[in-house]
Amino acid sequence: MDQAQNKVNEEMPSETLLPKPQQTLLNGMSLRKKGGWVIIIFVIYTLSAGFIMGMERNTLFSDLQRLEAVHADEERQLGLNMLVTRAILIVNENYYSAGLETTAGLNTAVRSVAVQIEAVLTSLSNVAQSYPLLLDDVVALRANLEALTNKPPNRAAIAEIRNNLHKLVIGLDQVTILVRSHKQALLERYRKTFDRLSLLWSFTAAIGVAFLGGLMMFFVTRLAGDIRRVQDRALAIIDGYRGKPLAVTRYDELGALMEAINRMQLELRQHEMQMELIRQQRFHKEKMAAVGSLAAVVAHEINNPLSAIVGAARLMSELRDTHGGGDNQYIQQAEVILAQAMRVMNITRQISEFSMPQAADPEAELLDLNNLIRSTAKFISFDRRFSSIDMVLNLDAQLPAVYAVGDHLTQVVMNLLINAADASEGRTDHKPRIVISTSRCEKGVMVTVTDNGTGMDKSTLNRVFEEYFTTKPMGKGSGIGMAVSKSLIESGGGVISIESELGIGTTVTLQLPTAAGNTA
Repeated sequence: MDQAQNKVNEEMPSETLLPKPQQTLLNGMSLRKKGGWVIIIFVIYTLSAGFIMGMERNTLFSDLQRLEAVHADEERQLGLNMLVTRAILIVNENYYSAGLETTAGLNTAVRSVAVQIEAVLTSLSNVAQSYPLLLDDVVALRANLEALTNKPPNRAAIAEIRNNLHKLVIGLDQVTILVRSHKQALLERYRKTFDRLSLLWSFTAAIGVAFLGGLMMFFVTRLAGDIRRVQDRALAIIDGYRGKPLAVTRYDELGALMEAINRMQLELRQHEMQMELIRQQRFHKEKMAAVGSLAAVVAHEINNPLSAIVGAARLMSELRDTHGGGDNQYIQQAEVILAQAMRVMNITRQISEFSMPQAADPEAELLDLNNLIRSTAKFISFDRRFSSIDMVLNLDAQLPAVYAVGDHLTQVVMNLLINAADASEGRTDHKPRIVISTSRCEKGVMVTVTDNGTGMDKSTLNRVFEEYFTTKPMGKGSGIGMAVSKSLIESGGGVISIESELGIGTTVTLQLPTAAGNTA
């Protein structure tokens, strides 16, 4: 068995059965790299969102600082307003005081008003730096204070200060309006910035969760689906599936596993095909050996009485010639008896020669292809399927010897003739006919087997050499014959091709080399 396996492996390379599996170089990213890229993208997204929100946060912080500054200005203005209000009350009190009639009372009133004006100017100078509209009031009060302190005290100076203080109140009211308007604008801007920052944060978080969650869901769902496909295909292979390979849709570790599953399936198909080829060849040899043994016994048993019949017929013929009894119809039948007896003996000899046991490990040699086809056609014509078929041999008498394994060619020709007979079975519109032709061709010798059977459509023709594919009913074909025939022909350097048309018939063409090393 090991020798037969080795012999078949030497004669028939694996690529003659199925395309040699090639490992796909996975140039895509691995699962680890994909996960790393997802993390990098998420980090970049987070940093970008953080940068944008940081800018908004700075804007919010700047608005908050402005609000604090405005609040501080508002507090200073409030203090100034209270101070001005107190100064007005004191000035009015001194202005309407009865003591102004005396010099001492007037001096006291001037000193009291001067103290209040100095306090107002101190606070007013700080506020006027931010609000230029108060500068005129500052200048006016300074002039009033200078006039009040440098000139002799008088009531008119106090009245002038009183009037300027009332103008200052009007200016402070305008500043108050400005401060409140500015504060309201800052508050509105702060609120909008806060709302925008909150919305941006919520939107960023939602987008991040949706993106990362969707990406992970897509990745996990696709990964789980592909794993399920690999699992289903592995179980199908265990159950005997040998169809199309699994589509490789990924270029990572799982894609490499898909490729490994396909390679395993292809290697398993090759191994099974080789084992089936060995079984078919062994079965063919055992069948021929059994036929040969039976033919030898039958020929021996038949040839003994046939020899006596031939001897008697020849004696009758000789007696006719010696005694001149040529007109006797019984004696004339001796020639008929002799001819038919010789025909039977020739048939038994052909069967014995055809079914002669072959060597265990046949080697390619130069063969008479025409004689091999005649013997094979003669032998297989005893099959009942060929009883109603016209078998025509158009053999080129000048055909050169072919370089091949005789047992392999016999097996191929028998398989083609049986397929042609099966294709012609049941046809009633015309007489079934099989034509076997041989001729020279550019690269050696060409053999064609043509039938007028049912033919094949294009889809069937494309799968005709596919192992385990058959259109025959259960029990009449295993779908391995044409695949084995193709491997046997191609292992010997030949080429096999098929042309067929549905309803018309089929033609199988073999191109065989005529010398060692001459491949088609």
